[in-house]
Amino acid sequence: MLDGLIDLVTGSPLTYLLVAGLVAGDAILPLFPGETAVVVAGVLAADGALIVWLVLAAAAGGAFVGDLTAYLIGRGVGGRLVRRIERSEKGRRRLDKAREAVKRRGMGLIVTAQFLPGGRNVVMIAAGSLNYPLRRFLLAEGIGAVLWGAFQTGIGYLGGRTFASTWTALIVSVAVGIAFGAGVEVGGRLWRRHKGSGRRASPEPA
Repeated sequence: MLDGLIDLVTGSPLTYLLVAGLVAGDAILPLFPGETAVVVAGVLAADGALIVWLVLAAAAGGAFVGDLTAYLIGRGVGGRLVRRIERSEKGRRRLDKAREAVKRRGMGLIVTAQFLPGGRNVVMIAAGSLNYPLRRFLLAEGIGAVLWGAFQTGIGYLGGRTFASTWTALIVSVAVGIAFGAGVEVGGRLWRRHKGSGRRASPEPA
């Protein structure tokens, strides 16, 4: 996969549109290598083949557009897709769980969902299906998209600066991104479990 992405992510000005498109597609349907494309572009920016700030802008812009599209799908524009998700028991459970999480954590979840492996699209669809206020969604999404774009571009760029071999930089940078996303997911679960156990241990008021 990295071979193909390196061939696609070249020094052409169209590269930035390609990165944005892959990221946007990944937000709607997590089959596109959006995250990896940003990291690859960051590594190539370190080599001078791309402009790092334009890579960041493409990543953040693609994330924003893709997540907003997922939100609108959940809000009713793509009702058929939501109904298709809800047909399977697993899909219905995931969507219900995401809705409950959006109700509890709101803007904070929308920001951090950018970093959750495989959880980003269902959170945005869930927010839309709950008619979460659009202005608050756009604010949280804007913050989250910029943070995510800066992080993914940054690890690729730093990897490219640190390692002489492009392949080494790519492998290490992609591994760091995956590990960070997994760490966010595990940390979030442990925190929610800790809060839940704390509430259960609290004495009942007299």
